[in-house]
Amino acid sequence: MRACREGGAAIEQALRLLDRSYFGILFRDSLRGLKDHESARDLVQDTFIKVWLRCATFQGDSELLPWVKSVHRHALLDRLRKSTGEVPLDTTEDQPGEAQLRIAELSEETIPRPDSEAARAQLDACFQRCWQRFEAASPSHALVIAWIVEDGLTHEQIGELLGRTPGATREFISQCRKRARLHLAECYELAFGTGETA
Repeated sequence: MRACREGGAAIEQALRLLDRSYFGILFRDSLRGLKDHESARDLVQDTFIKVWLRCATFQGDSELLPWVKSVHRHALLDRLRKSTGEVPLDTTEDQPGEAQLRIAELSEETIPRPDSEAARAQLDACFQRCWQRFEAASPSHALVIAWIVEDGLTHEQIGELLGRTPGATREFISQCRKRARLHLAECYELAFGTGETA
């Protein structure tokens, strides 16, 4: 904030401090969404430039990292929108299929997670495979699920990021969850089923 007011040499020092403090966090999120190291690095640098350009809008009554992450999320979402158009949800997903019925059954069961290290490692590997397929098939949907699970964003916050009405946001989040359930079905089966992958 001081650099924003003073300008000059303080600008360079502030940008270096931002880079040292937040590059790793923003790069990880960028890489998760874009799947390319150079594009992820460019996006982080673009984020720092936008942070600098918008520093006058920062109120200063909250922590800096959440505000920087908000600027980054908008930039990442814009980049994803440009690279891949949103595909409308297939209406056949609304009709219960065998996979959806099985997922619903698994969701109702309360079987404890596997206790052995080998089973945990197998489950982790399965989750990573399923999540990577989900991110590859529907990057925007996977990103929203990550915002909900990892960042704890509310529907209202996601609606602001997406620029959607509350109703449209609820519908989009519902689509995200449906797609996540389909892509993570193998992981659900491993965690709550017989322990054998399909």
